[in-house]
Amino acid sequence: MDENKLNTPDTSPEEKPAGSGAPGQSGGKKSLRNLILNCISIALVLFAAIIVLRQYVYLPGKYEAPPTPAVTETPVATPEPTPYVKKIPVMMYFTGREISFPVETVGIVPYTDSKGREVKAEDGSTVYTMGTVDSEKVAAWLDASASPGEYGNAIFNGHVSWKKVAGVFSVLPKMEEGEEIIVEYDDGSTMTFTVTNVDIYGIDDVPDTVMAYDTGDSRMTLITCYGESWNSGLGTRNQRCVVVAKPVDSSKIITPPAVTPNPDEDCDT
Repeated sequence: MDENKLNTPDTSPEEKPAGSGAPGQSGGKKSLRNLILNCISIALVLFAAIIVLRQYVYLPGKYEAPPTPAVTETPVATPEPTPYVKKIPVMMYFTGREISFPVETVGIVPYTDSKGREVKAEDGSTVYTMGTVDSEKVAAWLDASASPGEYGNAIFNGHVSWKKVAGVFSVLPKMEEGEEIIVEYDDGSTMTFTVTNVDIYGIDDVPDTVMAYDTGDSRMTLITCYGESWNSGLGTRNQRCVVVAKPVDSSKIITPPAVTPNPDEDCDT
């Protein structure tokens, strides 16, 4: 036998030592295990991220918007309406006759005769009338009536004479339609009127419209005694002269908040 052949190890494939598998086989199993573990870790991280993000990210059908804070509106104060101020007549001018005189305010008072005695109705009730001013130089305006130029009837009276001296209204029977009357108010403003009617009535025949507050228009009514016949029971003349004047410029007529009804339109004049 050849000596070299005896000393040469047998390296045939059938006789490879145990555990001498192919190179890299053990490393491949380890890599697969690591890959699986990495995938599981990533999946867990993604799952945790979804749980966290779903609290902030809109998911259709499941998201509820946080409640909107209630807006507290600051109340706005409603301004108080400017109170209506009734203008008071203080002067009157009969321009065509160059006559002017002051006007004083009066109310409704019990009727008295020339001696100051209260006049009673047939049933014993008190008779009321418009107050007057004891002067031939002054006219009176009824405060419950309209202010001149307001919608309604502004009622004035004045003496035809006082203590045998001609009064400021002594010219009323001589007035004619179209004459001009100017009224001055307490605020210094003025309004011009024109005469539309001059009428003479018996004391018991004076129309209700003379003393009515609401006549359906804007007018002034000027009243004075008239005639020579004297009624001793009432202490006055038996006739009345009534002059009606209306604003020249109807666009300046004032409509007050309300027209107060006359509590006693049957009062004597």
